[in-house]
Amino acid sequence: MAYDATAKRIGIRAMFDLKGSREDVSDWAGAALPKFPEEPNTRSEEGGCELMWTGREHWLFCAPLERESELLGLLKPDEAPASVSVALVSDVYEFFRLEGPDASAVVSVASPLDYRALPSNAATFTAAFGQKALFIPRGDAFEIAVENSYAAMFEGCFAAAIGAEPGIRGPRLGSRTA
Repeated sequence: MAYDATAKRIGIRAMFDLKGSREDVSDWAGAALPKFPEEPNTRSEEGGCELMWTGREHWLFCAPLERESELLGLLKPDEAPASVSVALVSDVYEFFRLEGPDASAVVSVASPLDYRALPSNAATFTAAFGQKALFIPRGDAFEIAVENSYAAMFEGCFAAAIGAEPGIRGPRLGSRTA
């Protein structure tokens, strides 16, 4: 069965992995960050940047790639206090966008995550095609970020799950094949 969905690479973003208590991270980098999310496994957004609460004392800060140098200067990973870890991880993750009327069905093939139980501002790590992946619902679409070394494998897995040949993004929206 082919699904009416498309999956495409959307590339990398400026991304920083922050570890430490909310207070310590806020004291060190708060001026550069969006407001902190209120609940675990959620995200906040401000000015095209997102802060994701992905673990007990684990935060991911994403921004447009063209802001990476500026943010590196503001976050100063090499000068962070011992209670805070700041690591530039932009080139570690490759992002995919999954969209179309059957996108949720493809998510169900890819991951055991019950995405319907998630809030609209979710950002959480889960397994997808057997690998650790960052999962972000975006309205009727989904973004899934995986370690860069798995990107080609994910492209093939999405193609197989959608029912298309590798390199083909799936049936055109509005079409249905059995």
